[in-house]
Formats: sequence, C-alpha cells, structure tokens
Amino acid sequence: MRRSKLVNLLVLTSLVSCSVPISYAQGHSAKPAAHAKSAKSDAGAADDTSTQAIAQSEANDSKADEQSSINNESIEQNNKSTLRKIAENDGLEHYDLARYYWSRGNYKMADLEYQASIMYFPEMKASHRDWSILSLLTGHPMRAMAELMMVVGLGEPIPFTEPEAVEFKKRAAKIHNQQGIAWGRKSRWDRAIAEFQWALKYSPNNASIEHSLAFSYASKGDFENAERTYLASFSADPADGYARADFAFLLADNGGKDQAMKQLSEAVKLEPADPALHVDMGWMAESKGDLTTAQTEFQEAVKLSPKHAGLWAHLGKVFEREGKAKEASSAYAEAVALDPGQDEARARLEQLKNHPNEAPAATSTSGKREQS
Repeated sequence: MRRSKLVNLLVLTSLVSCSVPISYAQGHSAKPAAHAKSAKSDAGAADDTSTQAIAQSEANDSKADEQSSINNESIEQNNKSTLRKIAENDGLEHYDLARYYWSRGNYKMADLEYQASIMYFPEMKASHRDWSILSLLTGHPMRAMAELMMVVGLGEPIPFTEPEAVEFKKRAAKIHNQQGIAWGRKSRWDRAIAEFQWALKYSPNNASIEHSLAFSYASKGDFENAERTYLASFSADPADGYARADFAFLLADNGGKDQAMKQLSEAVKLEPADPALHVDMGWMAESKGDLTTAQTEFQEAVKLSPKHAGLWAHLGKVFEREGKAKEASSAYAEAVALDPGQDEARARLEQLKNHPNEAPAATSTSGKREQS
C-alpha cells in the first residue's frame, strides 16, 4: 500500500516537473514570434518609404535636367541673337564707310569696305546692291550680275570661310595702312589717324600700325593719345627701337627730357648697330649739357659710319666744348678730308691752330634733331 502511494507520488512529480518547462516555454515563445512579425512589418514600411523617396528623387532630377536643358537652349538663343546683332552692327559700320569713300570718289576703298560689310553680315542686301552698282561702274559686270541676283532673291550669299576672312582682314589692314601713310606724307594728320585706326580694327595689336598712329598723333600735337599709343606699340613689340626713339623726342618736346633719355637709351640697346640712334642719343645728351654721354655716342656713330663727314664735324664740336682742342682738331680734320665742303669744320680747325685757347665753338641745341 505504501509502495503504491510512493509510485503514484513519483509519477505525479514527474508529470509536474515536465509540465512546467513546457508551459513556461510556450508562454515565452509567443512573444518573440510577435516581435518578428512586427519587425517584418516595420521593414516593409521602411522599404516602401525608401522606394517613394527614390522615385521622388528621380522625378526631381528629371525636372532639373529638363529645366537645365531649357536654360541652356535659352542661353544659346540669346548668344546667337547677340552675335547676330554684333555682326549686323559691324556690317552697317563698314557699309557707311563704303558710302563715305564712294562719295569722295575713292572707289578702291569703297570696294574694299562693301566687301567687309558683306563679310560681317552677308544678309545685308543694301551692301550687295551698292557693290553691284559699283562693280558695274568699275568694269566688273560679272560680279555686278552676281550681286544683283542676291538682291532680287535669285541667289543666296555665301559666307566667308575662316581662312578667307583672315586673308581679307590682312589685305584690308594693309590697304588702310598704306592710305594712312599717304595722308601722312601730305601732313593730313586727321585723315591719317582715321585710316590707321581702321587698319587696327582689321589687325588689332599690330605694332607697326600702332607706331604709325602714335607718330600721327604726335605730329598733330595730341600728346596724350600719342603717348598712350606709343606705349601700346611697345607692348605689342618691345623690340622696336625706332618707335622708342620717336617717343623719346615726343617726350623731350613736351618737357620730359629725363624720360626721353631713358627711352633713347633703350632704343640704342635694341638697335646698337644703327648710327642714327647714337646720333639721336648724343644730340639729346648734348642738349641737356651731358657732354660726356654726347661724346661717347658721337664717337660710336663715327665708328659705325666713318665716311660721314657731318658726324666727324659734330664730334669736333663736342670735343671743343669739352675743352679738348687736340681731339677737336683731329675730328675737324677728318671731316674736311672726307668733304672739303665742310666750311665750318675748316674754319674751326684753322681757329684752333691759330688760337688754341679760344672759347669753345657754339653748338646747336634748338630742340630739333640735327640733319648731319
């Protein structure tokens, strides 16, 4: 009996001990399952949000690209409109210049400028019309007919190619430069200046043309523009010694002798084998009372041009002013030997022989270059 109760107790204990862990496990296994489901749901929601964000970003990028394309097209159209307006203005400017030349009977320059007008703005029918008439008047009937066809719409203007435009501009600059030189020879400085300015329009920063323009300004008496243009020519061609020499005398004539000496010194450095520049340097030094520099420069000049009697005669004057009678006599003698017609040198030579202690001969410092 007791044994039977003991067995029942053991069975009951076994059942209880087995049932508790199972129940505990079941009671706690439900919660992780719920958490997993919730996590899965949250992940799905996050994926949906991310997908929507990506879609929105792509839509924004598409709109931005579309707007950028519209902006670029607008900018391109504005650029084309601006370039066309510039070309039209250039065409009109040269058209007016062509008519000016024609009104003065200068058909060569008018012909050139009608071509320029058409080069810049091929659609300008007025240029084609007038060039057609001018061509007929100057004996070019075929060209006149071709231009007339463009006026009445039977042909389309053919724009200049880039090489053709480059070549035309070179030719136009040369012709305007030659026209400016021609006016300069007649001392018509306003017209010379205008021609050189047109030449520079075709060939900007051309040192040679800028030098001519500066010289014209100086000859007219326009010191401010002359100085500005000389400096521009030096920027274009720093090695132009002759332009610096011209600028030096412009400075000297306007009270800038110290600056003038610097420019002449630079000119001599750039062109050391040119006796004329040494003469200029010597003359300017002498006009300032710097006889040492004057002597040096005139001695260099006679080395480079030993057969020039006038240079020897002037060197004699410099020596005489320095009180160097022996050197002066030698220079005067050389001048007379080269040219017996050097009367002043002969007279000074005789004077020094007879009266070696007499006061030095006067020398010209009139403010203009001497013609030796």
